[in-house]
Amino acid sequence: MNGPQPTPNLYRRTICVESKPAYEGQKSRTFSVELLAWVLANPMWELGSTNRENTVRPVFLAYAGSSSAARAFQANLQSGRVAADADGGSCRFEIPRSAGFRYEPTSRGEGTLTLVYLPHLFSMQPATTDAGNLSFLCMPPTTWVDEQARAITQAMGSEAREAAMAAYFVAYLDARSALPIANDLRFHLSLFRAAKEQPWCRVPEGSVSNPGELFAEGLSGIGFEPPVMCNVAPDIFAEFLARQTARNLPREQRYEVIQHGTTTVRRPRRVLPHTQAPSAQLSLFS
Repeated sequence: MNGPQPTPNLYRRTICVESKPAYEGQKSRTFSVELLAWVLANPMWELGSTNRENTVRPVFLAYAGSSSAARAFQANLQSGRVAADADGGSCRFEIPRSAGFRYEPTSRGEGTLTLVYLPHLFSMQPATTDAGNLSFLCMPPTTWVDEQARAITQAMGSEAREAAMAAYFVAYLDARSALPIANDLRFHLSLFRAAKEQPWCRVPEGSVSNPGELFAEGLSGIGFEPPVMCNVAPDIFAEFLARQTARNLPREQRYEVIQHGTTTVRRPRRVLPHTQAPSAQLSLFS
């Protein structure tokens, strides 16, 4: 289906942090927000796992609340305090202070939406190019995928929406690899499908109590597509790309369409592809 997707139900759970008293006799304070979405990808960073019981360290969080509550919650989260289910549930969320998470609050009226994430996993343009793995989480906004699908429907037909997802995925690969990747939508689609069959690619699986290597909740409710996790060594990717190019790109086209660095997907160093406020890009507050 290439048109806009049905509006999903919004995932919500109240989480809170407790601010300990600064001196004896002072009361502690509790700040609550509504958790809207979160993503776990423990293999993608060194601090992903913790020995603390029932505690998880997400690579992405989205929460909303009053502006004052959101500011206080962020300050406590940044200081390393653990956020817990307000209803006494067993799940606890922790953001290590040393991990370099980015906080992006967007306010409208008295409400604030905050996105919290690890930049190097979500940024399409990596801060540095090194000899490490090609590692990222591909999680495009649904509005972007819908717009691109409409633009390429004539060329891609019923595969337009998946092809738009593929273009986003390949843009990450292109930004992280020195190898030329053919700038052809049908080739991108073939590459995307083949990549998801490889052991170095993962889609969300599992449950809160037993998450897989990649786990996500609530993303569709705030306007993101399900994430695809990629973590591949350069030499393995080189072999994979050569094999897929030989298999899926006609020989006479190979040198005509290879334009390394050419893509219609912008490459910011943030989780979203454009400079507008996150709420606008995700069609929130509408």
